[in-house]
Amino acid sequence: MKPKYLFLLVFSFLTLLSSAQNKKLLLEKTIANIVTAFKEKNATTINNYVSKEKGIIILVRYGVLDNFTTIDSINFEKPTPSYLPYAEPKSIAKINYNNLPKFNCSDYSWSKKGLFCDTLKANKLFYNTVKNLKYEFTSKKYKKELKRALDLEKNSCKVILVDENDEDLIFNLVYSNKKWLLTIIDRVTTDCSA
Repeated sequence: MKPKYLFLLVFSFLTLLSSAQNKKLLLEKTIANIVTAFKEKNATTINNYVSKEKGIIILVRYGVLDNFTTIDSINFEKPTPSYLPYAEPKSIAKINYNNLPKFNCSDYSWSKKGLFCDTLKANKLFYNTVKNLKYEFTSKKYKKELKRALDLEKNSCKVILVDENDEDLIFNLVYSNKKWLLTIIDRVTTDCSA
């Protein structure tokens, strides 16, 4: 009887391990596809990674406060915000799962270059943006947006690409229904206007 349970335990472990490896491979393929699509201005490929029901959140800064807007799809002819074209990174590097680079507004530079992905630390930028906009919403809408931000960011991984020309692309992905989805594009981290 014990060998049977041991076999089931080993089989279950190997199945979980294989699933985790497949998820990581799919993550890497998704990141490469999205970065390449931005480089080539291929909105069709990017929009294949956007949820048809939920759209994509664009974090922006209008004046002092960070803000956000949800759009259905990426359109290179009509970027969000309209005055800031989407990034066109010139290279793609091997993904580093180290600490993400930091942007320094005093000299407009990144602490390091390359392609980075953080799958461990919850990003709070969207959540903090919603919190700061509390008085812009009705109480019901505020609670709904705050919950959406919490749910989204606790399950997301953040990707930052800084290429050799200091062109950057910052986005979040969420794993849902056996697919990685593009959920947030961060256009405020490098906006030093406030």
